[in-house]
Amino acid sequence: MAKKEEELEIPGEDEEEEDELIEKEDDNIYDGKEREQQLADDGIEPGEAGFMEGYQDTKLVECNSCGNKIDWEKVVEKVINGTTYTFCSKKCADHFEKRQAGLR
Repeated sequence: MAKKEEELEIPGEDEEEEDELIEKEDDNIYDGKEREQQLADDGIEPGEAGFMEGYQDTKLVECNSCGNKIDWEKVVEKVINGTTYTFCSKKCADHFEKRQAGLR
């Protein structure tokens, strides 16, 4: 259905006044309360903080006991029967060693 001529949106003074008002509001973001509100709203979320820190290329290895992926720098190594195994914790290393002993 076609709009009547009165209903058609024609750019005019109302839009120009609104644009001027928006521009004035934008100009005032650094004045008084507006600046305080901008600073209050300018928080960094945890996900954003991680993104800002950047990606770190780390070598991940798998725990020989539970299968969890672990950062190479946090690995617990244990030699069992002449073979070096990697674990995510001492608890996993001890558990794995007990299972290996039961297999002999």
